[in-house]
Amino acid sequence: MKFSNMRVPAGIVVLFTAAFVLSGCLWKDPVESFHGSLEKIVELEEPFKQEQGSLKSLEKAESKLYEEMIRLNMDDFDRIAALSDKALKKAGNREKHLNSEKESIDEAKQEFEANKASAEKIEDQKVRKKAENAASFMEKRYKAYDSLYDAYQNAIGLDKELYKLLKNKGLKLDDLEAQLKKINQSYDKVLKESKHFNEYTKDYNKARKDFYKAAGFEMKEG
Repeated sequence: MKFSNMRVPAGIVVLFTAAFVLSGCLWKDPVESFHGSLEKIVELEEPFKQEQGSLKSLEKAESKLYEEMIRLNMDDFDRIAALSDKALKKAGNREKHLNSEKESIDEAKQEFEANKASAEKIEDQKVRKKAENAASFMEKRYKAYDSLYDAYQNAIGLDKELYKLLKNKGLKLDDLEAQLKKINQSYDKVLKESKHFNEYTKDYNKARKDFYKAAGFEMKEG
């Protein structure tokens, strides 16, 4: 039998190539994989950091509009209505920036979920423990963000309701006070959830730094 003219079917070549590529993925060092994922998360969360500045700026502008409104009386109703419209627009913009912020966090969370199992596959016990600790705090951090997002979104909704109420010439003082009470309670919850998120972020950053040190990676600041 001659072998010189034999051809390997194309399908088999593709199958073997795919198997080789897949095997290559399985051979990837879990330390490198987990580290690469954490680095990617930093990039994915960059828009989140930028949106924080936008939200603070809008909050400040909206607060100034509200302060101007409450200094006026019903003789200036047209001015109050105009300021309410501006405040409604600012609140709507806050909502957009909040959603953009969440999109950034959600993308980073997907990256984390896809690669967090790498931490458990690390052979070096010391490095694995540091990696698992970082993963644990990151999970708590993302869970805290979801609660913060829900609380802040609810607070924006209540703000919008307030501005609409202020455009009602027949607004009763009791109704205004009831709405303000709900808003104050909502922002108390925002502050509480924000504190949890910031604490877990601080814990995660320390745990991440500890993992990098144990694994021999250089930590990029900022």
